[in-house]
This record gives sequence, structure tokens and C-alpha cells, in this order.
Amino acid sequence: MTCKQTAVDLINRMPEELAREVQHYAEYLYDRSQREDWSGISLAHLAARYGENEVEYTLEDLRR
Repeated sequence: MTCKQTAVDLINRMPEELAREVQHYAEYLYDRSQREDWSGISLAHLAARYGENEVEYTLEDLRR
């Protein structure tokens, strides 16, 4: 039995209220994974725009 099949079996045995909580948590996990994917894409895109000779700032620069 696969993980998804096991999860479906467990959800089918739960009262509706608990199944709804599982649904909300699954939606949260999915949304979080989508944001992480976009974050990685954004960082990669940003990094591609800068060359080797770019100035690197430190936390000390931010305190000035």
C-alpha cells in the first residue's frame, strides 16, 4: 500500500471534523511547498543577473 493509499484509508475512517483538519494541514503543506519553489526560482533568477565583480554587503554595512 502506498503512502497516499494509507492516508486515504485513515481519512475515510475519521470523523468529518478530523478529516477537515487533515485537509487544512495538507493544503498548508502544499502552499508552503509552492512558496519554497517560487522562492528558489526567484533567488536563482536574481543571482543570474549579478556578475562576479558585484559588491557584497555585510550586516555591518546595514548598521551605518
